[in-house]
Amino acid sequence: MGFITAAIGVGWVVSPVISLVINKIASHIEKKYFKNSETGKYLKEMQTSLQEIHVIMVRVEKQRIENHEQLQLVQGIKDAIYEAEDVMNEFEYNLLDVEKSVEQQKLDTAASGSSCTHVALSVYDTFTEKRKELRKELSEYLDWPILGDKEFKKKVKEVSESLVRAKDSSKILYNSMKIDTFTNIQFPEQENELPTSSEISDKIVGRKEEREKIIELLFEKNKITPTIIQIEGPGGIGKTTLARLVYHDPRITESKEQDSFELKMWLSVSENFDSVKLTKEMLSYVSPDFSPSNTNFNLLQKELKEKLTSKRILLVLDNVWYVKDVNKKSSFEQNWLQFLAPLEKTKTGSKIIVTTREGAVDTTLESFGSLEVITLGGLNDANSWSLLQLKAFGRKNQHNRHILEPIGQELIKNLKGFPLAIRVVGTELRGKSDTEEWKRILNDNAILDKSDIMDILLRSYEHLPNYLQPCFAYCSLFPKGYYLKQDRLVHMWIAQGFVHPRKQKSPVEIGNSYFNELIDRSFIQLIKRGKKEYYMMHDLMNDLACHVSQGECYKLKEGDTLENLGSVRHLSVTAGEHAQLVNIRGLDKLRTFILLSSFDGPLIFLSYPNEVDVAEEIFIKMKKIRVLDINCNLDKLPNIGECKLLHYLCFRNGRFNLAPDTFSKIRLLTVLFIRKGRSFDLALPQSICCMSRLEFINTSKSIKMDLSGRVQLHSVWRGGHAVFNVKKKQGWELDHLRDFNNIKDSLVIGGLQNVASREKTIEAQLGSKKYVTELRLSWDRGSREVKSNIVHNEILEALRPHPNIETLEICNYPGDELPSWLESNWLSRLTYLRLDGYNSGFKMLPALGQFSQLKRLRLAHITTVSRIGDEFCGNGIFSSLEELQFFSVVGLEEWSSPCGVGSFPKLRYVELNTCPNLFSLPEMESFSSLRSIDIWNCPKIRSLPKLPVSLQDLRVKGLHPDLKQFYDNDIFPSLEELYIYDMKDLEEWSSPCGVYSFPKLRKIDLWDCRNLLSLPEMESFYSLESVDIRDCPKIRLLPKLPVSLLSLAVQGLHPDLKQFYGNDIFPSLKELYIANMKGLQEWSSPREVHSFPKLRNVVLYRCPDLFHLSEIESLCSLESIDIRNCPKIRSLPKLPVSLRYIHIKKVHPDLEEQLGNKNGPEWDKVAAVSGCCCHIKRAGTWVVIQYGK
Repeated sequence: MGFITAAIGVGWVVSPVISLVINKIASHIEKKYFKNSETGKYLKEMQTSLQEIHVIMVRVEKQRIENHEQLQLVQGIKDAIYEAEDVMNEFEYNLLDVEKSVEQQKLDTAASGSSCTHVALSVYDTFTEKRKELRKELSEYLDWPILGDKEFKKKVKEVSESLVRAKDSSKILYNSMKIDTFTNIQFPEQENELPTSSEISDKIVGRKEEREKIIELLFEKNKITPTIIQIEGPGGIGKTTLARLVYHDPRITESKEQDSFELKMWLSVSENFDSVKLTKEMLSYVSPDFSPSNTNFNLLQKELKEKLTSKRILLVLDNVWYVKDVNKKSSFEQNWLQFLAPLEKTKTGSKIIVTTREGAVDTTLESFGSLEVITLGGLNDANSWSLLQLKAFGRKNQHNRHILEPIGQELIKNLKGFPLAIRVVGTELRGKSDTEEWKRILNDNAILDKSDIMDILLRSYEHLPNYLQPCFAYCSLFPKGYYLKQDRLVHMWIAQGFVHPRKQKSPVEIGNSYFNELIDRSFIQLIKRGKKEYYMMHDLMNDLACHVSQGECYKLKEGDTLENLGSVRHLSVTAGEHAQLVNIRGLDKLRTFILLSSFDGPLIFLSYPNEVDVAEEIFIKMKKIRVLDINCNLDKLPNIGECKLLHYLCFRNGRFNLAPDTFSKIRLLTVLFIRKGRSFDLALPQSICCMSRLEFINTSKSIKMDLSGRVQLHSVWRGGHAVFNVKKKQGWELDHLRDFNNIKDSLVIGGLQNVASREKTIEAQLGSKKYVTELRLSWDRGSREVKSNIVHNEILEALRPHPNIETLEICNYPGDELPSWLESNWLSRLTYLRLDGYNSGFKMLPALGQFSQLKRLRLAHITTVSRIGDEFCGNGIFSSLEELQFFSVVGLEEWSSPCGVGSFPKLRYVELNTCPNLFSLPEMESFSSLRSIDIWNCPKIRSLPKLPVSLQDLRVKGLHPDLKQFYDNDIFPSLEELYIYDMKDLEEWSSPCGVYSFPKLRKIDLWDCRNLLSLPEMESFYSLESVDIRDCPKIRLLPKLPVSLLSLAVQGLHPDLKQFYGNDIFPSLKELYIANMKGLQEWSSPREVHSFPKLRNVVLYRCPDLFHLSEIESLCSLESIDIRNCPKIRSLPKLPVSLRYIHIKKVHPDLEEQLGNKNGPEWDKVAAVSGCCCHIKRAGTWVVIQYGK
């Protein structure tokens, strides 16, 4: 579209903005610097005009306008009001400029000694006899940059005249509309929030039959895979709700049967079908370590296919839109089938659930699998009435329900069983017990067919309280399927003036109540997935928001073109379309700019798209912007210094640092969000502490701010790390920390060896920082020599934190006593404790078992504790502990299980690392929840205790040389991963019970076992997928390996090892790594053609005697071969057509020469493979010497 037209009705309400401007003028009008000021006179005129306009507009906004002349009047009134708000914001910005100048002059004067200005400025601090004389001087000083400025005075006068014209227009509009004088209007002081009920929002009424039908289909055995179940019906009928009921049904989620689903995925498709984005979302379900930076669709599809092959899956594709345009249908079907292709090899019984609008039945999916269609109709009358009652009455007993029921029964017939419409209308009825009110709503909601649901939703919007209408309409800036972030959205509303201030409630509390009310009225949906909660708008609600905000809000989506914003004040743009903003007219009027990632959607928290570059000239034009939200990675933060009226800023950091003056010009900023983009630490500049308007900072945990040497932090800061490093100079002492009580979440205090005394520590008031939940107290190493132990003990004792602390780290503590507050139950919420006693002298650990919430415990660098026993537990047990780590506890000799058998009922992970004197371990067989054990570099441990049957991972390294067998168990029924490192005297590893010893073992690593001679037969380890044997130079022969093996790596085995596998065939092997095999001269397949049917990647590295490679042309799955530091290889075998990459480095010079010159028989072998990319290392640089034909 080229130009955006005005709205079809009032839609977007402006009365909240009028109230905001009136309040701003009122807050300044009585100030002394306005007396006898011409600018003050104009501001009073503005106030009078706005009050009259407000009275009319709150009534006008309750009406629908379709008359073009009336719409023009409304638009003119809005323009005048926005100009008034702009001029008041500009005034406040300039006033802050003055205050900053006055403060600076006070500091300069104090430093220089005396001046006339110094006397005048002392008015701010003292009540001297000269105050009356100097008040006029100060007033004139203030008047010079603001009130006396000709340009600013001219603006105020023009706005005042504009508002007079707007007032006249509002009267003309009012008279032409013939509005009822008694129209019910809710003014801010009259607003009553809707009573809420958490039970209702989770209640699903009806759909039992449909749910049972789908469940039956899901467990139906079908030879065609996958089976597709299509739920179709009109918008608002409950398709997504039904799909969610099935998706979270206990029979699906908790089934232990053989035909249960191994993987569940939920994708929100929406109108803009994006196969790359959806494929990435599926991969994020399958692979937790998936990196979303790859955008190559073919590679993504290939990876997904590998992950899904032979898995029984349940995939929900919610809100699918089919293309009906005949000209586009063919390409649409092709794209869909290509997207679904990785699902073809899923296990029999896999199912796909699709939700789609009525009339969208399509053959696209039918060609992919068997199709079952379920057409969803409205709720029956009984269920409709039950739902209406729940929303209207809640759980309470309405005294006249029997009188209202006949009206309600008529109403539900009109609503045709649409759950969305019933919820919205039912909420509108809440708190209304008068029959006339019910009849009015009945008459307002008479519908004839299903398409009229939008009209019902529009009427419900019109009946919303004035304060909720702009908040809801503002949500139109977000695309369908977008997960709304409550905290950010509420702060956006506040920045735009939609949230009305009230006594005894903060704007954030009020904004949150607005958000919750929109949820309760079903204008925003609460979605629960496991323990997490998300918020989004139903597609119909999104359409409604776009309709009522037309002309004020606009989404610039992918493929849109735009030349002029017209009257638009709020704009969101999908990354990729932002480049055209440079040439768009109307940016100077914008009050909101949101740049959305092209991957924004339900899984945005999993995707970090590539960095984007936003032209600075765009922001230079946005002089009236209030909200700037850049929700994608930036390669640099643009210069936003011209956005002086900015109240809200959110960006995702890329690889850049913030300049010291980044925030120096945006002095009206009240909210700052910095989200983590790429893995990169970011430090906030010190200038941020001088921003008197900044009330709230929310950052990712990677963000740091050094508070040392700062005056004060005005803001509430949460999310990142606040750092205070104590130094022996003014402004850096620990007592300076008393002024920073607004820090939330994390606080790091370092340099504690520099604290002067216990008194300075008490003055820091650490116990007053009630919002801090993570605390780190740190001394520099070697600080024990600086002060006596008594002083260190007193300082730590005085550092008692607030009991809200959940995470506590005490690092490099040099004292010899632990504080009493750590031995009591003072920190009852503690979940993580780290005691790092580098150079400490304490000989006994406190009774840590008393911390009932403690989940993770790390003890490190403790030299003086020799025994851990019953005292470790105290009077309790470690009832919640899940992770226990001993790192470099060099004095520890014995660890006995305290408190008997049930000491660690939830312990999942134990690490013993670098405990050189430890020789005794407790019996662990009773640790029934234990999943993983690491025992590294404990050279005095001669034997391991019996381990629990629950154990899944076992890692041992560097134990006693006499340890001949590294376990005492006969069987490990749950063990999946086994790592044996640096066991130099281990000669034999045998399976204690043969076939049955390791029924679930998936991975084996044997590294640096110099005397290991033999290995057990592994062919019976039928779950084994990976074997990695390195630097075991006495192994001459590998055992037969199981057919399940996917990856094999061998390195540094015996030189006489001529053949490195005992199998004839590896039916599943995909990765083969051979390195540092000095005696290996030839690599050949044991049975040639059929040896490696699935082998994809081969690496041959540092095999100095290897000179011959067998023909690998038959390896039909091979994609990559990497040959490095094999100097005797002078020829290549014939290459398979599947090959895509060859990497070659330090082979025979003859081979390097042919490939480098693209000439000769060896080059011909590479050139014969179409689409193959060959890399050769020449002159220290990787060079691409051929890429396909």
